[in-house]
Amino acid sequence: MLCMEDIYKAGFVLGGLSLLIFALGHLGLITPPFLIVPALLAFAVLAAIFFKSKRPSTPEQSSSRTDLPLKVAIIILIISILPLALTPPTVRDELIQHLAVPKLYLLKGRIFELKALGFSYLPQNIDLLYLIPLGLGNDIVPRLTHFLFGVLTGLLIYFYLLKEAGRSYGLLGMLLYLSTPLILNLGRTAYIDHGAALYSMLSLVAALKWKDGGDKKWLIYSAVSMGLALGAKYNTLLSLVLINAFIVFVCLKKGKVGDAVKFGTLYLIISLLILSPWLVRNYIWTGSPLYPLYESVVSATAKGEGVHVTSEMAPLAKRLVLYNEGIIDLILLPFRVFWEGADNSIERFDGVLNPLFLAFIPIAFIKRKKRYADLKYLAVFSVLFFAMAALTVDLVTRYLLPIMPVLVIISVFGIRNMFESRFKWVSAILLMAAFVFNINYEAGLYRKYTPFTYLTGQESRDDYLGRMLPDYKAVSYANKNLPPESKVFFLFAGDRGYYWDREYSYGDRMGVFFKALMSASKDDADLTARISRLKITHIFMNDAIMERFSNENYDQSDLMTLAGFFNRHTVRLYSANGFSLYEIKQAALGNQSGARRNPALLRAVKAGLYKRTGTLPTIPAIYGRGIESHVGL
Repeated sequence: MLCMEDIYKAGFVLGGLSLLIFALGHLGLITPPFLIVPALLAFAVLAAIFFKSKRPSTPEQSSSRTDLPLKVAIIILIISILPLALTPPTVRDELIQHLAVPKLYLLKGRIFELKALGFSYLPQNIDLLYLIPLGLGNDIVPRLTHFLFGVLTGLLIYFYLLKEAGRSYGLLGMLLYLSTPLILNLGRTAYIDHGAALYSMLSLVAALKWKDGGDKKWLIYSAVSMGLALGAKYNTLLSLVLINAFIVFVCLKKGKVGDAVKFGTLYLIISLLILSPWLVRNYIWTGSPLYPLYESVVSATAKGEGVHVTSEMAPLAKRLVLYNEGIIDLILLPFRVFWEGADNSIERFDGVLNPLFLAFIPIAFIKRKKRYADLKYLAVFSVLFFAMAALTVDLVTRYLLPIMPVLVIISVFGIRNMFESRFKWVSAILLMAAFVFNINYEAGLYRKYTPFTYLTGQESRDDYLGRMLPDYKAVSYANKNLPPESKVFFLFAGDRGYYWDREYSYGDRMGVFFKALMSASKDDADLTARISRLKITHIFMNDAIMERFSNENYDQSDLMTLAGFFNRHTVRLYSANGFSLYEIKQAALGNQSGARRNPALLRAVKAGLYKRTGTLPTIPAIYGRGIESHVGL
């Protein structure tokens, strides 16, 4: 039977496997044999942990009549998430980063520097696990791997509450966590957030156990877990600061200044040692071990905007300026993330939590006969993490995931307080409403993604992707028709590179690079020459965004240059769903295999007689400030 320590062992096995792949990748050994053998060994160890675990020598927990229904509900919930996870990857960051970067590594058989992709310098402990199934041609297992981290976090919540509140409340905590919309939604993706949350929570729980018993084993477990958390996602740096401060505080509270220095330093050393492969690699590549994080912080601080890392504008300033929020709105942020959350909206925190947490959390602090010793530490950790996150990053619910297990535990304490009072029926109603909210959210995911049309064979993989991704038809066309040596430049295309089988340049979601090219170019011929020197053969862009950006950022002269470039130096090969693929004319003349090309057209292009009237206007069509919108730039 599983126990809490088994969750640590499982986490360490997965973390160790990731670091092994890191080493193999930098040795140029990312090939199926070198990936399969360590994966099989890790799987065997995990199987031994889960099937040969012995029950710890703790008092037997009495069963409750609610245990079986809660276990059944957890199983049903896990099964209900699987169809959503078993569909082909379609979520933004899967296609931009978490699957796209491992795919690029696999294509070269090694981990190499991707200078154009700033996020490729971030630690990738979780992403590297996805190399194994991707190397075997499967992109569904990465989603299941990420979901596994979420389930392990749920089990950790269960084991923590098992000791503090009993089995029923432990099961309730696991169910409440896994069914929360944010957790549920992430469970169907190949993201990394569940991994970061697991390791952060492992570190926090181990630190609490060290506080209670003084066993240095748990201090080491905490530090190792934190190192793996940092290797998963840098937002857990906030956890590092808080947990290390907690360790120092515990020692100082006992009057042991020497222990505070010793254990605090030991914790930092072990954590950074686990992270060190990434730090050393980045130092060798860039001269900065924390690149690109350190540069972002320094830049923001130098401009007098405080310490933040996610954009040119400080996060709270952005909410004031861009979203027209006031001081009261900022003060209410800790509450608004629960009741205003919406998917795919940064303004509304890009994720959905459960507003009924706000009813349960305060009640946990009502004085009862049974006091929970760690409650105040959990509360302080959550409050400080939220405050630090709000000041340093755009406030997105995913970035708050390390405190979600903590908030669920606090909520369960609140639920228990209510059930043990005369308001138990109120608690039952609120709890039922919370699960109805969660179920309704999951039903919405099923309506949006309709996984069974794909899983039952009614829809092919290509058809499913074509329905879910507006750019997929153009990407599919490019993969089938562009020469292997092509290099495609993404222009306002969303940077979803995973499904591309041709070399591409991430590029210009904000238009900064292309605007710089335009500014440096004397005319359309000079612009073409500059693009060609970058070895770019094709441009892939979102037509509507390009039109809006051009009209808002270029004067009449620039617009004429732009129109001249597209009219005289490119050929549109394909357009669908608002995305267009263009071939730079030199490449078109040098390659006869492209689509929508015929000898008469090529002769006209060579003679300078061809002027495309497709997506961009001809030069005479430009009037005043803008470009004619009906031509669909």
